[in-house]
Parts: sequence; C-alpha cells; structure tokens
Amino acid sequence: MPSHSIPLSLFAAAERVVCCDGAYAKAIALGRESDLVVGDGDSLDDAQKAALGERFVHVAEQETNDLAKAFCVAVARYGEKGIAILGADGLRDDHFLGNVFRLIDFAREAPDIMLVTNAGVFTVATNTRTYESTPGDAVSVFAPSHGTQATSIGLKWPLDGVPLDSLWRGTLNRATRTSFTITTNRPLIIYRPH
Repeated sequence: MPSHSIPLSLFAAAERVVCCDGAYAKAIALGRESDLVVGDGDSLDDAQKAALGERFVHVAEQETNDLAKAFCVAVARYGEKGIAILGADGLRDDHFLGNVFRLIDFAREAPDIMLVTNAGVFTVATNTRTYESTPGDAVSVFAPSHGTQATSIGLKWPLDGVPLDSLWRGTLNRATRTSFTITTNRPLIIYRPH
C-alpha cells in the first residue's frame, strides 16, 4: 500500500480510482471507494462483488495480469490522460518487475503513464522527452530492447555512445541541471527517486 506522501497525494487527488480486484479493500482502507474494480474476481468474495454491482468489471482471461486488465478498462472508459499506477510494487518482486517493464506496452496508448512507488517514479521515454530535475537528483535509465541508442543533455554521465545492451548499463546517473532531456530510438524506462 502507498505510504509515502507523493503516492498518497496522487491517490487523494485522483479524479477516478480504478483498482485491481486485489486492491479493492486497500483503497477503502486509504479512504477512497473505487470507481471501478477490475479483474478475474479471485480476490473478491460474493458480498464484495454484490456491493460493487456494476462497478466490478469481470475480465476472465488469464493471458495478462489484473494490472493490465485494469489499465485496458480504464483507458477504454476514461481515456489515456493522467494515469498513475500505485501499489504495483506489492507482494512479489518478480510481479513488480513485470509491472515496471509492462509500462512500455501501456505507454503506446497512454504516453504520460507513470508507476509511482513509495521510493520513486517510473516513466517511459520515447523519441525525445524532457524531465524537470534538481542538480544532483538520481536518475536511472533502463533499456529493455537490444539495439537501443540514446543521447542525453543534463546528465552527469551522458548516454551518447553508451552501448545500452544490458538493463544495468544506464543506471545510477545524476541530473546536472534543472531539467534533463533524453532522446532515444527505442522506448526507455526512466526511474527517479522521490
């Protein structure tokens, strides 16, 4: 569950809350009813399903996880603007890593999507993207596709000419200005701690 002030403030200010079925009770514990609860229903009992009524969107397929199901339903119903994923760093590290790298798929439909944890924010950079920063801010870049080439302005260790052939290759960098810009030929995951 989110506990840091940044994800909590995003949750409190959200126009809508769309939950995976396993997060329904956690959203209530944080003080919000969900506009929609999406999933295969395995985390809800019959009373919860009845209480949700039409707000429960049952998606039975098992090819994707509940986060992907919730994303697809949210985009179909509400559009792709301003999506912040919270609580995706939950119970299993492998599940969390899968969710982080799934952002690249989600960003095709919702370019400004972000996954916010209690420690920081993951976003997707495609083509050219500029981020606000403070000099000294930590920045990590993950290139999940081989053949990724990137350049940067405003990072202590420029990405220009760096072979981004391993996931760790662009990590542990620092911003040197009040903004930094990354240009890439393939999508990158950008991580910035709070």
